[in-house]
Amino acid sequence: MIIACPDCGTIQRIPPLQRGARLRCPLCRKVLERTAGRSLEAALALALATFVLWFPANLGTLLTLRVLGIERSSRLISGAFGLFSEGWVFLAVLVALQGVILPFFRYGLLFASLASIRFGFQRRWTGIAFRWSEWLDRWSMADVFLFGAAIGYSRVAVFVPVTIGAGGWCLIAAAALTMITRASLDRQAVWRMIERPAAPEAGPRIACTECDLVLPAQDAGGRCPRCAARLSRRKPYAVARAAALILAGYPLYVVANYYPMSIQDQFGTTSQQTITYGVFLLLKAGFWPLALIIFTASIFIPLAKLVGMSWLLWSAHHRSNRRLVFKTRLYRFIEAVGRWSNIDIFTIAIFLPIMQIAGLISVSAGGGAAAFLAVIVLTMLAVRLFDPRLLWDHVRQ
Repeated sequence: MIIACPDCGTIQRIPPLQRGARLRCPLCRKVLERTAGRSLEAALALALATFVLWFPANLGTLLTLRVLGIERSSRLISGAFGLFSEGWVFLAVLVALQGVILPFFRYGLLFASLASIRFGFQRRWTGIAFRWSEWLDRWSMADVFLFGAAIGYSRVAVFVPVTIGAGGWCLIAAAALTMITRASLDRQAVWRMIERPAAPEAGPRIACTECDLVLPAQDAGGRCPRCAARLSRRKPYAVARAAALILAGYPLYVVANYYPMSIQDQFGTTSQQTITYGVFLLLKAGFWPLALIIFTASIFIPLAKLVGMSWLLWSAHHRSNRRLVFKTRLYRFIEAVGRWSNIDIFTIAIFLPIMQIAGLISVSAGGGAAAFLAVIVLTMLAVRLFDPRLLWDHVRQ
């Protein structure tokens, strides 16, 4: 089978692989395919289980707080409703999409596409469904939501009794299955099983930016026959679009760290917690593992994405040929870790609904939370719009 490496664009033939093998691109060292621990049947079963579990995870009670005879309960969607009621529409919509709605579509589409392959009833929509399920994998964040819930639970349970409800246990199971599903799914093997035309052996060729299918260059501007994505030699205006988003992210990063992420009113005393102050409080309370997670996800990773993407954009614009393998690996790292910055936002969404007890305590989101989420979204979009193959183009010329 002939494919093009999605990171450097090198067109190459993939030989049949033995069980437990791993194939790397000879130019940029990207793992193109691995067979160890990968199984279509396992991924299919896990996708179905995750999709089914997501219903009780949303319908059941997530957490219940009891203090002085007062009881407060929350569900998965409660945080989004709480943010919306406070006027944070942007925050509410993104939390609802990433933590509640998109996982349904991600695992529903994944199950449908894998089932059509496994049971031999492929249709035109099979490739389209799998392409969208892969795209939604970046934005459906059940696993990130779980870590945010764990941190929120740890913060609250120290002071007041909090119990995990049926919805919470289903969330734990579903989130764990999402990570196992991702580990068991061989993307390239699935694409190979989806019906496709034979790749041209010679002449000018282009590769689909979504499924890596190699096609004749004259097909540019049309649709990929396997996944229906728009065909182009490189992502259009990749550097300009990504640069605009990264430039917008820098001032928002400053705002996110200057203004409070959350505002807490306890016994009439109001305190505002910035990201840095929240890390300090966790260290002071002896929760250094949680402090390290928040520091990494909320301070280091967003800044690393901004600086790292700036370097990649500068390199692509100036056609630099230095450290190309390292730059490509940096791009993969930024793409992989970017979604985990949402932990702090989800932490707020988790404990905001149950920490509303009149006269005792109330918690609300601050201006820093909206700016912080904007940074996450902008950087994730920038990574998506950027084309790492631009870093390698001048090497082949």
